[in-house]
Amino acid sequence: MAFREKRHTDKRQPTGVKRFFGTTLPKIVKRVIVYAWLLLWVGIALAPISWMVSAAFSDAPGIGYVPIIPTSFTLDNYRDILTYRSSTGQLFPDYVDSFLTTLLVATVTTVLVVILSALVGFAVTRFRFHAKKPALLLMMGLQMFPGFMGMIALFIIFRVFGWLNNPFYLSLIYVAGAIPFNTFIVRGFMRNVPKSLDEAAAIDGATNLQIMIKIIVPLAAPIMGFIAVTAFMGPWLDYILPSILMPNNETVAMWLFRMNVPTPQPYRPMWFMAGALFLAVPIMIVQIYMQKYVTYGLTAGAEKG
Repeated sequence: MAFREKRHTDKRQPTGVKRFFGTTLPKIVKRVIVYAWLLLWVGIALAPISWMVSAAFSDAPGIGYVPIIPTSFTLDNYRDILTYRSSTGQLFPDYVDSFLTTLLVATVTTVLVVILSALVGFAVTRFRFHAKKPALLLMMGLQMFPGFMGMIALFIIFRVFGWLNNPFYLSLIYVAGAIPFNTFIVRGFMRNVPKSLDEAAAIDGATNLQIMIKIIVPLAAPIMGFIAVTAFMGPWLDYILPSILMPNNETVAMWLFRMNVPTPQPYRPMWFMAGALFLAVPIMIVQIYMQKYVTYGLTAGAEKG
């Protein structure tokens, strides 16, 4: 016993480099390599963003003269995109009009997706009905087909019914495409909520709708936040579907594409960079504010209830 205590007391503490890094020299070299590798990829990821910021606030004569690290600051590009009108009879400038249109589509889509996902998820979790399992399997199977496969059919339907260039009907397409996937997310979360809460509320006279609104939805707030973020980002960044179903009513993505091609208007890459940076601001705000819901939603429903 005394020998063991002597060995313990004679153990030397690391000094110098070892004490500073808390490890041996070979591990120090390995750690330096790992951090250098990570910093390299962080720099590669941030370089395009830094270049876009530099171009958005630059007064350079062309995109080729813009440095990666900003060296000048001007708001001329934003003054131009926020005041430019392609025709004199417009109520708003082109970029403002496209921004408001995109905001309308994204907001309507988010509200409807959250409400309908909660209703459908509650129904498939708390009720038994005929063809429940085949319906869920059908919804899952439809997710294997990309959305652009039905764009020709959607265009024909919209043209026949006169729905082209209508933001509300475009929102319904996004809602219909988001419901199946979000139903499974909400279902996986609500299955972990004890049914004893429903039974206790039912004994007190609560209806099924009251149980869902006052008990289940507050408990499912994290997953609802995750669904809201994903539903908002879809129409906010989409180009293909609005360009087909709203050819005369531009969204921000359509405006950015128009600024990046030389015809029918002059090629304006600086306007493109300024508009793209301004477009990213709402997404950044939503992501930062809803980050805890997004992180939780990525794993919610993974546990079997």
